[in-house]
Amino acid sequence: MTKRLVGSALTLLFAAGMSASEAEAQIDVSGSVDFYYAYYLNKVDPEGMRTFDLEHNSFTLGMAEVVLQRAPTEQSRIGGRVDLAFGPNGDLVAFFEPDPAYGDGPEIFRNLQQAYISVMANDQVTIDFGKFVTPIGAEVIESQGNMNYTRSVLFGYAIPFYHAGVRVGFAASEQLSLAGYVVNGWNNVTDNNSDKTFIASAALTPNEQMTWYGNFVAGKEGDFDGDGEQDLLWLFDTTLSFAATEMLTLMANFDYGSATNADPATAGDPATWWGIAAYARLQAQEDWALAGRFEYLDDSSDGWMFIGEKAQTFTVTSDHTFLEDLMARIEVRVDKIETDRFTKEDGEVTNLQPSLTVGLVYVID
Repeated sequence: MTKRLVGSALTLLFAAGMSASEAEAQIDVSGSVDFYYAYYLNKVDPEGMRTFDLEHNSFTLGMAEVVLQRAPTEQSRIGGRVDLAFGPNGDLVAFFEPDPAYGDGPEIFRNLQQAYISVMANDQVTIDFGKFVTPIGAEVIESQGNMNYTRSVLFGYAIPFYHAGVRVGFAASEQLSLAGYVVNGWNNVTDNNSDKTFIASAALTPNEQMTWYGNFVAGKEGDFDGDGEQDLLWLFDTTLSFAATEMLTLMANFDYGSATNADPATAGDPATWWGIAAYARLQAQEDWALAGRFEYLDDSSDGWMFIGEKAQTFTVTSDHTFLEDLMARIEVRVDKIETDRFTKEDGEVTNLQPSLTVGLVYVID
């Protein structure tokens, strides 16, 4: 299967106008292997608020990923990218693929985390066609791209993972870049209705210390209130990152979403969800950093994030790097909700879900 997938990826890139020798010379290959051990003090598997670290007291492969990319250039304006993901984390990202309407359907979508063709229209405009990860949120699927090992609730439940459609990027200046998307929806390669979702994104870097991201997504994407009508789903997301010193980086992420009947005549109270996450990372030594994250979440409107009430998370991560490519992350995390809903091994219920996680990530450049 893997050989066939890699062969398909290379064929896609060859079709973009390269000979086999050019492709071999210009395709960038990278990847990672993510492995972890998690121990939950309630001594049972986590009950909500976790994205990937779902096994208690178990050594678990998170994900193995291979990335093949040929970026378009002024000399060759067509390129492409394919990300192949295997393991439980990849399966969770592609939970809705294949679409149940297709029966056993196109299982290959589960392994294609990204697969798109890029066309450089000119020095400022790039157009991508295919499947790509969402621009929304402060965190990414790959552990090494985040400050902490475990993912935030906002990453796992408040926003989508990926989209399929068309993306147009515009480099307005060295400081400002814009992008517009027309996609099938949230987390679906095969469209589940006749409507499309639209995304507007902006990234601003006014100086070397600060970066701001803003995203807005809207579209009719499902019957969330069960009245037989397509509902309007929209989400606003923003992230601000600030390098306070050479050693200290601060970041904040805010999400607010709403789902309601798109017909004004029958629209009731919308289902809303929102949350904020604050991050800090101290690079104490070249090979060691300490990172913290705090989240406040309000899912009391309609339970979009599968919490159904207000909640908080507290995370502290000790990040160690060995031989440049091997990362070990030791992490303590506590999830807290308003009511006693987390079940312990002895059957007692509590409002806390504490854990200790050791993650090991090998990065292949």
